[in-house]
Amino acid sequence: MEQIVAYWSSISENSVRIQTQRIFEKIDLILLFPNSGRVVPEMGHPSVREHIVGHYRLVYYLVSEQRIDILMIHNATRPLEMHGFN
Repeated sequence: MEQIVAYWSSISENSVRIQTQRIFEKIDLILLFPNSGRVVPEMGHPSVREHIVGHYRLVYYLVSEQRIDILMIHNATRPLEMHGFN
């Protein structure tokens, strides 16, 4: 998240505010509707899901009904590499 803020801050303060707001709004949606994201195609694991937020993939893991881990906020223009999930 720090890298995203740094990048958008270099463009404008308004841009960084908009981008971070979009990301946090999507996280709020995930907390309400954890299964709303699509399964990450590169993984094919039903508990690893994502939402697209602008130019970013917000990838998260459904650990349990009470816990969701945000795995990464990834630039969608770059290949996604995930290790450690089977």
